[in-house]
Amino acid sequence: MFISNIKDMNFSNVYTCGKTLGNFLLKKGFPLLGRDGDKMKFSNTKELQDTLSHLPVRFEILRKAGVING
Repeated sequence: MFISNIKDMNFSNVYTCGKTLGNFLLKKGFPLLGRDGDKMKFSNTKELQDTLSHLPVRFEILRKAGVING
């Protein structure tokens, strides 16, 4: 279950990313807060930031090239 009225939420502690990176984070066990179209929203925690700073090379290359956002 996730938040259905995600558009009305305060986003100061929410990490937003695209579907590719979002699916990776789901597989890593991060709970999904909600979706807004193709955007996926996760709670912006220290654990999430640690995971994002140690992404696999394929995601890092795609992120730097602007193919995936997050």
